[in-house]
Amino acid sequence: MRRLALLPLLVACSRSSAPGPAAADGSPSSAAPAPAQSCPTTLAARTAEAQAFYGASVRAETVEGTFLFIDPDRTPLFDESVRLAQQVLPALRHGRIAPQPLCPVSVYVFASAENFRAFCGPRGYVPEADNNLGIYDRQRGVMVSNVSGGRSYVPTLAHELAHVLMDSDAVNAPLWFRECVASLYESPVLAAGDEIHGTDDWRYLQLRPAVAAHDPAAHLGSLFGMSNDDFLAKLDAGGTDGAKVMLHRAMARATCQWLDAQGQLWPLYQGWRDGLASDPDGVATFTRVTGRAPTAPEADADWRAWVLRTR
Repeated sequence: MRRLALLPLLVACSRSSAPGPAAADGSPSSAAPAPAQSCPTTLAARTAEAQAFYGASVRAETVEGTFLFIDPDRTPLFDESVRLAQQVLPALRHGRIAPQPLCPVSVYVFASAENFRAFCGPRGYVPEADNNLGIYDRQRGVMVSNVSGGRSYVPTLAHELAHVLMDSDAVNAPLWFRECVASLYESPVLAAGDEIHGTDDWRYLQLRPAVAAHDPAAHLGSLFGMSNDDFLAKLDAGGTDGAKVMLHRAMARATCQWLDAQGQLWPLYQGWRDGLASDPDGVATFTRVTGRAPTAPEADADWRAWVLRTR
């Protein structure tokens, strides 16, 4: 089987669904996109908007009749970004995320960090923009990709594409699990037959020492039942604990990678999606799929061993 490995992200950037008026963190308070027939805009309107920003000659390409990719900086990495989307989208739908109608999404690909920030600032994505390579604003239906660091920055696009598909799949699972799934593809490996998996990435640089040191916060069971505010490590005085939220994101990603390696990620995703009303914390679905509770010592021991493995 021929495998296409995409360069992993080497930069310690955070990534979140960007704010519209009410959801700076992509929490379930953001409603899933409406069905295609009631979309608030069209591809033609999105094209006109991009041309109003960057001129009538701005390069644009449509992927799957839904995603309008826009190339304000005329970067060679634009074509690579489009090719990645053409591979990732069918792979994520292949027995994984249910195919659903999508509203048009604008995808701006910037090769200049300065232009990336100039676009993000007026839209309220700052200070997020200074720490992100990719942003998805679900209220506006806009994705912004920063490829100023070269080819190694391109795969972050897969993270945001996963968020769009999960929104359409009506998944209002806790933020940690939606980030768990999306962040798995920050360093994706694509293979024939629409196979997609995630490889180890920079998030383990923080996670492995925490697990090795028996940090009480770094264990599998702590994720289940974690509120969105706790996942984001929000402080009572305002702001967030940056190190803690990065640890939570690393734990979440490792959990999805661990489950995927055992063929259990997508049964968990689909079972939790379909039974969310009766299983809001996912414990019952996890127990059914894996045969043990996430708080069970043996489950935590296996997860810890996975995190600390060497390759």
